[in-house]
Amino acid sequence: MENNNKQQANAKEVKPQVDAELSENPPVERSKFLIVWLAIVILLGLIAGSFWFLQKQLHTQQQVTVALTQNASSIEPLENKLTQLEQTFNADTATTEQRLAGLNVANIALLDKVDELAKTQELTNDDVLRSWALAELKFLLQSANQSALLAGDVVKAHVALTLADQQLKSLNDPRLHELRSLIADEKLALASVAKVDIAGLALQLQSALDKVDDLKVLMGPQLSNQKDKDSAKSSSSSTWQSALSQAWQQIKSLVVIRHQKDAAVAVLVPEQRYFLYQNLRLKLESAQLGLLSAKETVFHDNLTSAGQWLQQYFIGTERDAMFDMLTAMQSETITVEVPDISASLIWLEHYGDQQ
Repeated sequence: MENNNKQQANAKEVKPQVDAELSENPPVERSKFLIVWLAIVILLGLIAGSFWFLQKQLHTQQQVTVALTQNASSIEPLENKLTQLEQTFNADTATTEQRLAGLNVANIALLDKVDELAKTQELTNDDVLRSWALAELKFLLQSANQSALLAGDVVKAHVALTLADQQLKSLNDPRLHELRSLIADEKLALASVAKVDIAGLALQLQSALDKVDDLKVLMGPQLSNQKDKDSAKSSSSSTWQSALSQAWQQIKSLVVIRHQKDAAVAVLVPEQRYFLYQNLRLKLESAQLGLLSAKETVFHDNLTSAGQWLQQYFIGTERDAMFDMLTAMQSETITVEVPDISASLIWLEHYGDQQ
């Protein structure tokens, strides 16, 4: 008991001392406590900010990874196409190089042959050019002869001779003076040939063919059979007589005959006009074929036949205009005598043999 009392007395004595000490330094302890809490708060804020920044970086990195994956998947087809294009380009390049190499080899071979020929014949550059000019001149004269003698085209033959004369003029060789004189005579002979407008005549015939369907056919009079039918019915009431009468009327209606002053052929019924048009068209086409093939007899014969056909089976102003056109074409001469223009070509060939 006594000990307890002593301890309580001592404690009471110590407590005032501690309170006295605390009362002496209270502001210093409080400021330290506030600084510690402020540091803790700042540290927590830094930790939270660092965590948010790391989360944001992770999210951005994930987006970049997804975008790179998509780009990689889209780039793969492009890389495949690029690889194919590179392979194709390489193959084409190799083929082109091979062809160029072949052409270079062929070119070198040709140059070697030309050099050999030049060395063998001892030709100068002027001699080579003259040989080319003479070869071109021979080609022009051959073209003129083919156009005149084979095709009968005087205009093309005259053009070819004109070009040959210009070639001779550029050569300015006195040794070819006789050849140029022959060409001048042949040009004059071709200029004197009568000009035939084959194309114009063919177009006129084609115009007539296009207007064939517009022509009016000469029709026979329409016969009325009503009175014959009435009289046949009243004259006999028997079945076989009525049938015989009807058959006779149908037979008579098939052909209608019309007599003309010029003793023309019988005119067909309307159902048979097709054959009239087709026959006229055939005659005009035959005349056109004879014109283009330079067969004057065929041309004139078919024109005459078509004119007669128009007079017998057609009427109207269109018929008259077509008939006048065909009559005017009868006086045209479609064949001409083309002169012989082979003298210049023969002279040139003989001159070439002497060289």
